[in-house]
Order: sequence, then C-alpha cells, then structure tokens
Amino acid sequence: MTLNDHDSLAWAGRFKSKDKQALADAIDFYGPDVHRLIKRILAGCGSAEDAEECVSDVFLAAWNHIGRYDPARASFRTWIFLLAKYKALDLRRKLQPELGRTVDETALNMQSGSNTEQEILQREAAAEMLRHIGQLSEPDRSLFLRRYYLYESLDELAAAFGFSKKAVESRLYRCRTMLKQALHRTGEDGRGELGSC
Repeated sequence: MTLNDHDSLAWAGRFKSKDKQALADAIDFYGPDVHRLIKRILAGCGSAEDAEECVSDVFLAAWNHIGRYDPARASFRTWIFLLAKYKALDLRRKLQPELGRTVDETALNMQSGSNTEQEILQREAAAEMLRHIGQLSEPDRSLFLRRYYLYESLDELAAAFGFSKKAVESRLYRCRTMLKQALHRTGEDGRGELGSC
C-alpha cells in the first residue's frame, strides 16, 4: 500500500490496527524529515547516535500513543513532527541541563500531582495555538511552521519562498503579532479569530 502525506486517516488506522509494516513505512516516509528536524534542534549537542535514538523514540511514541492522535486537530505529519520536536527538546535539555532545569528537578516535578494539571493546560494551549496557526493564510502559515516548528533558518526560508530575508522577517513578525492578539482575544471571549498577515 502506498501512502502519501495526505493520508492521515490511513496512517492512523494502520497504526491503530498495529500493522507492523505501517511503522516501517512511516519511518521510511517521514524518517528523513524527522531526522533533519531533530538534528536542527540538537545542533551542537549530542552525537549522531543520540539523534538516531531520538528518531526511534519518536516513532515508538507514535506507535504506542496513536490513541492520542486527533485528525481533527492536525495531520499525521504534523503530529509526528510535534512528537519529534518535543522528544528532541527533552533530549537537548537532558544533554545540556545547564540550559534549563536539571534532570533531577524534572524527575521531582514529574512525581508531583500538580504536574498532571500543568501538562493538560500545556496541551490545551498547544492545541489552541495550532488552531490559530491553521487560520493563517499561505504562505504565512508555511513560513511560520517551517521557522518555529521545523527550525529552518531565515536564509533557507527566503530561498524556498523567493522572498528577501527582510521580507521573511517582516511576515513572521506580523504573524507573531496576530497570533498574540488572537490568543489574547481567546482569553477574553473564547474565540480569537485571525485576520490575514
């Protein structure tokens, strides 16, 4: 069976049915892009083996937690990339604890009951942010996602979209401003719709 990136329900269905070939297919299909994202996030810390292990952890997490995937909120690709982003950030913090909290502090917080509430609030905030990002018009949505979720450089984005570096910076600034305003309005009235960048 050949799947493409637009077959989110098919990918999810194969994972839910525990089709082992689906895991291998997903690694072949998404693996190179996931690996590039993880390498960008780890930039300068960890080894090639750490990055490879992180890629494996991403796909294992997707396999084990497929019940958490909601196709109404994100494509399968976006979900995989979010898993990759958070796994890589966790690994980076573990490899360089001076950049954030130490591993011991993280473990202590994991044991506290308030961590569950905080995790739920963070998930809701992330879902709300994705909803607002989804309302951005193209090419702003792609610019924003590629810059802040895939960690592509301004130079890479300028070349990919045919804009000057300054134009990319301006578009991203306008998008950030609009997202802040929409999130602020969401807090006030629960809706917070976006205009166009």
